[in-house]
Amino acid sequence: MSSAVHQRLTGRGVRVGLAGLAGLMVLALAGCSSSGQPAAGAVPTTQSPSALPTSADPHLPIEPYLFSEAEAEKLTRAGAVLRKACLQRFGLDYAISPAGPPTGPGTFNDRRYGVTDQAEVAANGYHLGDRDPRPHPVRPPQFSAEQQQVLTGHLPGKTGGDETNLQVNGVPVPPGGCYEEARRGLAGAGELGSSSVAQQANFQTFKASMSVAQVTQAFEEWSGCMKNRGYSYPNPMDALGDRRFLGDSPTPLELQVATADVICKQQVDLIDTWFAVETSLQKELIARQQAEFTAALAAKTEQLAKAEAVLRDQ
Repeated sequence: MSSAVHQRLTGRGVRVGLAGLAGLMVLALAGCSSSGQPAAGAVPTTQSPSALPTSADPHLPIEPYLFSEAEAEKLTRAGAVLRKACLQRFGLDYAISPAGPPTGPGTFNDRRYGVTDQAEVAANGYHLGDRDPRPHPVRPPQFSAEQQQVLTGHLPGKTGGDETNLQVNGVPVPPGGCYEEARRGLAGAGELGSSSVAQQANFQTFKASMSVAQVTQAFEEWSGCMKNRGYSYPNPMDALGDRRFLGDSPTPLELQVATADVICKQQVDLIDTWFAVETSLQKELIARQQAEFTAALAAKTEQLAKAEAVLRDQ
């Protein structure tokens, strides 16, 4: 997947992340470790997906295992509360920044398969309007040297052995600092946020779906429709990632192409076909790794319960 497409899928022309394709991934989220990673051959190739009625907000089987935007924000706020409490033991302050305006795709599947809303693209093209992150740059907090030592558990220029008995203001710094203490407070020994197995499946089934016959046929029909309107793209991801449309605001050409994109998707029933194929892929993949996904869901539920307790007791 090209970086331009990745930026469009996440709605971040400047800050690359994961939302529309990840659900936000936010989320998440986030790098995937090799543990629990499905093998490349484990993704099935579905032959005949069932018909899917058009839905304004369809849900993929992987969604319950990933953190939604609201759930990820809850973890973020709880982590900040725990870090603040940790620094206070050292007589240090920690300012919890207020949440900024929501940016990126609005739902898990928003922009996963490209643009789909006629009215939205008429106004914003492939941009995200009020949810575009570019007008809302993230400014990292500034910490004093003492705060950094307590947060990270590291001394500048020192080796790990030199930090075994690190103290600040006479108080021992926990291993890994307050960042690690807060992470353990929410996730214990596990991963914080969406599990690697769920994140990997989320990417893997999307990639695999683009090679399934029903989807490639729909791509060809969509491409033909676009060509009849004067635009040449082999599939919607190439239109979404067109570098001419990566500026700070939509251009007249972008509005025209995005409008044609949505019309052609509707004419060839591309979204329902694509969604049905990926739904089938995800169901089979989850069934193959049911134990891992069950564990991932349990870990997510536990993290959210801990986050809610932290926020309730602050």
